[in-house]
Amino acid sequence: MSAPSKLIALFILNVLCTLPISYGMVVDDPLIVVNSEKVDKTYAELLMDNYYSKRTLVVNSDNEIVVNEHIIYNVPAIDEFEINDNRGLLHIKFDKEGQNVVYKDVNYEEELESDDEGDMVSFMGKTYALMDYETDEKIKLGNWIEDLSTTGEFEYDGIKLNVLAKNGDSELIIEVYNGGERIDTIKLYRGDYAEIKNSKYSLYYDDYLESGDTPYFFFKMYESYDLEDGEYFKNTDNLKIKLDGKKILLDFKNPESLPQTFEMLNYVISVSSFDESNVMVCFSVQRSNSYELDMDEGTKYFGNNIFAVKIENDEDEDYDDELYLYKNNKKYDKIVDYQGSVQLVDQDELLSASSDLILIGGPVSNKVTESIRNSLSVEVTNDYPGEGKGVIQTITNPNNAESKILVLAGSDRDGTKACVLALNQGLYSGSGNLVVKLTGEDSVSAI
Repeated sequence: MSAPSKLIALFILNVLCTLPISYGMVVDDPLIVVNSEKVDKTYAELLMDNYYSKRTLVVNSDNEIVVNEHIIYNVPAIDEFEINDNRGLLHIKFDKEGQNVVYKDVNYEEELESDDEGDMVSFMGKTYALMDYETDEKIKLGNWIEDLSTTGEFEYDGIKLNVLAKNGDSELIIEVYNGGERIDTIKLYRGDYAEIKNSKYSLYYDDYLESGDTPYFFFKMYESYDLEDGEYFKNTDNLKIKLDGKKILLDFKNPESLPQTFEMLNYVISVSSFDESNVMVCFSVQRSNSYELDMDEGTKYFGNNIFAVKIENDEDEDYDDELYLYKNNKKYDKIVDYQGSVQLVDQDELLSASSDLILIGGPVSNKVTESIRNSLSVEVTNDYPGEGKGVIQTITNPNNAESKILVLAGSDRDGTKACVLALNQGLYSGSGNLVVKLTGEDSVSAI
């Protein structure tokens, strides 16, 4: 394989606002260039994970595709914005007061795919079983976690449950303890659910048996949400629920009390920067999703040249259906996909691109860095700046005066890692040169 074909460049497809790196170095639509066969690729991912949308696809033991997504939106707004990603609608209104934002309205709306109890539905980035549905009044969502059996007392995830009394075989009184303190007493009927206070769990009373004088109680533990119209979302006192058929609306009470950065379930909303005219505010909105996909026999496309192929075997055959993941016609057990990643094969064309570049690795490991070494303001060698040290520098692209090149290069792998960590932690101002040293696994200092 030729050296240029070993380079991977990853870039943002739809940057809506200038992307600030820890309020220091600012880049627009940058290409990150790294040798995919060197450890520098791992360091590139440290940078990517902070600023680029990412998804992971893997086939689980149930022959389902599990998708984990971390999606980043960079949003410019004057006084409000919406994000509609075909799963839900996030709407935010705000006032700008100097270099601060005061939120005026924050709400989220999502419609379930089904109202049939037992069906699988998605909500806030996860897949749930619809455990209970009462139109406009109540929705219970849950994921089965584990089957449990006991003769009277059991513990799960630090929560201790004790069967205090029973009425026949259909009704139980259960005490709930957390950290040695009793937090609740539950009345639970067979075939029914009860929410465990101050937790994300619900308990289902499945069955009761006796063996001699010994009782055996059988339960199912669920991760669950109880959504009741007019009530507050579980474990919150400021996120009110409105139910309208299958549609769920979550509305923040007193949004003006929210800090500049706040969480809303699987969202993290934060103020990134204010534009030079002080009219526009740039927000970073991050959303995490985790869900399972079942598919029929055939091929399914996931975008960015990623495919899944399922082969259904005859029922009388003694082996399971087959499910495979492919990217660029190569089979993988697991695919980690950054938004907009592409394979570049021509480094000269790369240097002529209109985008700014971020080069990770020195001339030895990164051929693009080698090709511009005479243009670097500081040359990085095996001896300079030395063991565990690196140099961050910004230069004008020698092939395109309209673009900049940010170079993160060390005398060794630790030096390159130090450069990436320093950029992530906001130590670099965005211009000139900075020498840094790795001082710990995830710590760095300027020298």
